[in-house]
Amino acid sequence: MTAGLVTLVLACLPAYLLWRRLNLRAYRRAEDIGRRRRRHEWVLVALPLAAALLVDGLSEHWPVVVAVAYAVPLVPLTALAAVDRDVHRLPDRLTLPLAGLAVLVVAVASAATGDWSAAVRAVLSGTALAGILLVLLLASPGSGGLGLGDVKLSFGLGVLLGWFGWVVLFGGVCLAFLAASVWATALVVTRRATRRTAIAFGPFLALGTWLALLGA
Repeated sequence: MTAGLVTLVLACLPAYLLWRRLNLRAYRRAEDIGRRRRRHEWVLVALPLAAALLVDGLSEHWPVVVAVAYAVPLVPLTALAAVDRDVHRLPDRLTLPLAGLAVLVVAVASAATGDWSAAVRAVLSGTALAGILLVLLLASPGSGGLGLGDVKLSFGLGVLLGWFGWVVLFGGVCLAFLAASVWATALVVTRRATRRTAIAFGPFLALGTWLALLGA
């Protein structure tokens, strides 16, 4: 069995537990009562598949411990994407622990490879990405897409991407904005939204990060 196939099997349990947890809707607030409830069944397929593909891809060029370590943040990242998709909010109780987990992951990766300069670059990358998104948010507050939760999330994602280099970081960010733009355009063209309709950006940050890591 390949590392990816083993991961696919093992990731089914956390995917199921996450699905059960999300269905409790504990993240919803009073102001979310009238909001449409999004279903979370996609988590049961997306999380194991994403983890398996990531481990399989990374293990071709990096130690298996690095690949496995990078699969772990996919659990909270999937949770964040699901919550943001449902209520357009990224809770601090998920974004902040993810930031700490990202630092731990790159520390493990650096210990496995002996490249501690990559860990330093990773932290700088996370800081830079969060800073850039914060500037964009302050420059156009209430634009309907980017929010403070996205800024907080971006630090952890920047750390994870930055460990592999600035090119991977740039690629992940570009893919996130490209995916969000394509989705927003599709909604407008099909008249399911207008240019002023707010969309959840968190899922696209997660998608862009995952796609960039696949090619790392």
